[in-house]
Amino acid sequence: MRTYHLSLLIILTSFLLLGCQHSPIIFTESQPPKVPQFAELDNAPKLPSLSAPLIRDNNIGGNTSTQVFNEPNSININDKLSIHQWAVNQEDAVSQPKLNRVYFIGISPSASLENPDVLIEAFSQRRKELANQQQHKPDIAACYDSIHFRASLHSIAITMQCSAPFNEMQSLVWAFWDKNALTNLNIETVQRNLKLNKHIGAFTGSEIDKVFRSQLLGPQHPYNVSLDSQGLVDALENTEAGFKQLQHLQLTTRERLQWHLFTNDVENSFNHDSQKPLNQPLIERETAENLHSKTINDSLPLWLLHDSSTSDSMLNNIASHTVQNTKILTTEVTPKNQITPTATIYLIDAPDTVQTQVRVGFVSENANNLLNHHQQTATNNSVGCKTIAPLLGRSYSGRLFYDLRETRGLTYGIYGRCVDAPLSQYLYFYGSTALENSGAFIKGILDHTQLLTESTVSQAELNAVSTYLIGQQQLALDTTFGKENNYIRNILSGKTTQQAQQEVNAISQLTPEQFLQISNHVLSHPPTVVIRGDADKISADIRQKLPSWQVQLISARD
Repeated sequence: MRTYHLSLLIILTSFLLLGCQHSPIIFTESQPPKVPQFAELDNAPKLPSLSAPLIRDNNIGGNTSTQVFNEPNSININDKLSIHQWAVNQEDAVSQPKLNRVYFIGISPSASLENPDVLIEAFSQRRKELANQQQHKPDIAACYDSIHFRASLHSIAITMQCSAPFNEMQSLVWAFWDKNALTNLNIETVQRNLKLNKHIGAFTGSEIDKVFRSQLLGPQHPYNVSLDSQGLVDALENTEAGFKQLQHLQLTTRERLQWHLFTNDVENSFNHDSQKPLNQPLIERETAENLHSKTINDSLPLWLLHDSSTSDSMLNNIASHTVQNTKILTTEVTPKNQITPTATIYLIDAPDTVQTQVRVGFVSENANNLLNHHQQTATNNSVGCKTIAPLLGRSYSGRLFYDLRETRGLTYGIYGRCVDAPLSQYLYFYGSTALENSGAFIKGILDHTQLLTESTVSQAELNAVSTYLIGQQQLALDTTFGKENNYIRNILSGKTTQQAQQEVNAISQLTPEQFLQISNHVLSHPPTVVIRGDADKISADIRQKLPSWQVQLISARD
């Protein structure tokens, strides 16, 4: 019996020892980049001219004029507020359900917003507070589920769509921006949700995105400073000082934005001829003096009727409890990769993670001077950024997906994006891979970006990219929200609709030789590479596959 127990003990000990031994990771070998072949089919249908789905000619009074679909009829109330209405035809008016719609957005074209995530969370709590009140009518109570808040570094918006009367919907929208709108919130709930979002971000990718953007643009760039809300979040308390901090953020943001109100309810917002055909413009451009007699002015809050000069004086009278970081940022900072062009891979150490997250980015400069026949377009032309990103990373059809997933099986997905923002323009590629694929995956992305600067792409592949971008544009313009977003995006980028059209036309007319020149210009600087993974397990593989690159550990707080 004693011998039996001894044998059993030896067997159990052996299993424990074996369990503590990790199998060595066999890292995947790197391979030269492979590109797909784009052979045009003889009988494939041909797409119409790029300009055809985007513009149309109208004959008004014997004169032919060009009307761009993504430009609404507008009234400028003052230099602070504009109201917009999309023209509709008789068929749309009959077929669409009778739902009133409000889209109220404030934009800041020349400066980034401070802590927009804090305001969005506060508004979410304010919505619950308003919905729990029983004083409102049943028809407006049904609208709360349709209220959505959206924010970017240059805008903050509220959308609502329901069957309630327009004036009641409009009053509800103003309720989020009233001076005392946020004075009764549970700030601890706001604070807790913001901290929870930060914790979740470590797994969803926002953590590495924050570090990547800091390395790409520089830590003092407005886009990085404006999203560094942790100091404000930690300072928020359910005290009078905490409420004043939140109120100051709300009011300073409100007074410094340019506001745009999109509505589909003309009868309740403007006086007009009810017999006018629906296919005619529904909003006439009028002078500000005539607008004072409109019923729309009677329903606007006072802060929207003040012009910018009045708003500036109002800002000086807002509560003296100023949050240190609460300001609109306009400082321009030279991108980091233009200051120190070194080949460095920044590694966020995440022990015991089973995958490696990767970000590779380039700050894009204007490549418009390379297109001789389009030199007259806007100086912020983004042809290079907007064509390179989809050619490499447009999901299932991009070069990276074809090679790194379909051919070599290194990832579930690899994507590219062009960020065309007022204070910076950059493109980047992002994806995740298993530990054993880390070096091969990173090298694969870098090899494909290098390949674009060394060899031309086929005209068929450029046509495929153009078709993809045309499809995106058409899908966006098929929806009201898409048209509104396109219109606001042009305002933020300083483009007229004609300049936006010229840019899309330039993309459709690119030749392989022009694209090679653009790629060499846009990808001329060393890329910024940030990864997140288990440093002990993947560092040696990365150094072995990319010997000319330095691997530098970096904190997620940097």
